[in-house]
Amino acid sequence: MKIIRDRIDSFYTFDNKALGNCFTIVDDDKKYHYEFEIHGMDSKVIYDNILHIKDAIAAFRKYNKQIVRFYNSDRSFYFAYDDIHTFKLPVDILQPSKFFIDQNKYDAIEKYLENERLVVPVTIIDDEYVLLDGHARVKYLIDNYVKMIDVYLDTPDMDCQNRVYIAKENNLFKVKNMEILPHEEYLEYLSQTGVLDD
Repeated sequence: MKIIRDRIDSFYTFDNKALGNCFTIVDDDKKYHYEFEIHGMDSKVIYDNILHIKDAIAAFRKYNKQIVRFYNSDRSFYFAYDDIHTFKLPVDILQPSKFFIDQNKYDAIEKYLENERLVVPVTIIDDEYVLLDGHARVKYLIDNYVKMIDVYLDTPDMDCQNRVYIAKENNLFKVKNMEILPHEEYLEYLSQTGVLDD
């Protein structure tokens, strides 16, 4: 079984693909689609087959641990996790752990934020708060003069410290200084470097 954070498949809506809220599971050469539509701390799961829904939820929560309740398409309850502890930080102190932002993702943020509370994962490395995911969302907030953001502490992946070191070597200390790349150029960057998508 292979789980893909899918930004291509036509099963999904454009905005949720851009935001990274779609997961395709390939099992025995069959594809199973799971799209997460976030509402506050809840998510509706839109799927074509319930078979791998628990695996899809687990993959989605690697990037969104603040989402704790999951519902089926008809809004019937499916599954819940315990609430997580969040706290506020100034957006300007977050050290990036990625290097570039996808233009499509950045453009989709405005619609996403209309009714949502933005919460992003951070970790502490060398007494600094490092942003683990949600760089496009944080950049959008900064560009729109938002000063504070809700965060939760999470465990970084094995390469996070190396990425932070490389970012600092290249004078990238703030999310506001991250470059936004056209979508095709961003995908090319990912494929050439092997960097995981944010």
